[in-house]
Amino acid sequence: MQTEDVILLLTMVGTLASFLAGVWMKVLRPAMKFIDKHEDVVKSIGIIEKEITCNDGGSLKDAVVRLSNTCENIAKSQKVIEQRTKASLHYSNTALFETDTEGNLVWTNEPFYDLTGLTLTDIEGLDWLTYIHEDDREEFLHELKSCLRMNRRFSRSARTSDNKNIRMVGFPYRINSKENGGFLVSVYELSN
Repeated sequence: MQTEDVILLLTMVGTLASFLAGVWMKVLRPAMKFIDKHEDVVKSIGIIEKEITCNDGGSLKDAVVRLSNTCENIAKSQKVIEQRTKASLHYSNTALFETDTEGNLVWTNEPFYDLTGLTLTDIEGLDWLTYIHEDDREEFLHELKSCLRMNRRFSRSARTSDNKNIRMVGFPYRINSKENGGFLVSVYELSN
């Protein structure tokens, strides 16, 4: 074999080796990485599928369903407690009413009607303020709204529209840690 043949053979082997290295680097290696990642994705999908499929209590979906049911049961219990509380307050001897966060009347009991001589249609919304003497009304409403805004106890004496002296004491209640719900206010007639 001649030198030229050896050089040609070595050149061909080098070119073939370079070509194979290029195929390895540009095609086979990325394909293998893709296949490995694909297998990882398939495994992850299998795990996720197990978690979102009900399997008698052990899956994430089962936990979410249980939590949803628990929340519904809590909401029902709260409604029952609220209704029982309002029923017991309704028959209390103390005149009571409840306001929303704006001071609008949302609930009252029988002793409140007896004390004020008003009916539900007379006191809807902010109309209950007509029970307060018109000379005291503006200052009274300002104090009430200030207490509502600041979520603090409301305690105020006032004259009524029929010149009785009364005392109103309101306690704010919270819907959650950031939101006020309004006031539960008791009304007492003061002796002259």
